[in-house]
Amino acid sequence: MDTLLHNKWSASGMLFGAISLLIVTFHFTFGPFNPPPKLDHIVAEQVSALKRGVIAGLRGQEPKSVLPEKRHFNLDGLLTGGSIGMAILALFTAFIGGLRKENAWCRNGALLFGGATLALHALLLGITLVTCLIVLLSILTVVAFFLG
Repeated sequence: MDTLLHNKWSASGMLFGAISLLIVTFHFTFGPFNPPPKLDHIVAEQVSALKRGVIAGLRGQEPKSVLPEKRHFNLDGLLTGGSIGMAILALFTAFIGGLRKENAWCRNGALLFGGATLALHALLLGITLVTCLIVLLSILTVVAFFLG
């Protein structure tokens, strides 16, 4: 307990980093919690609004403007933003702990947890981009095979 009292900044950085890493692993394992609306639902709403506007214009009425739906609480965005924010906060507190010459174990723990959280986010983004590129190239290959 004495170590934590002498290394307040680094210990709080370890706490922030560990919590953010737990949030990321939980969200990656069990998420997404708010799936996006389906594409056919979005298209059907837009077509319906367009149809109502055309009919109102043909009748000589003023088309009603449909107000967009209120945005609902997005738990996925909150978890992602909160975990990135806590990881950056962990790195910042590790930096302050380094300036105050706190214990190296605490500083390194804060750097490890905060850095691992940001590295996991970067890894997931990279995997997503590579997968999208592979799918796009495979679609272009199939189209070129049939057309060419």
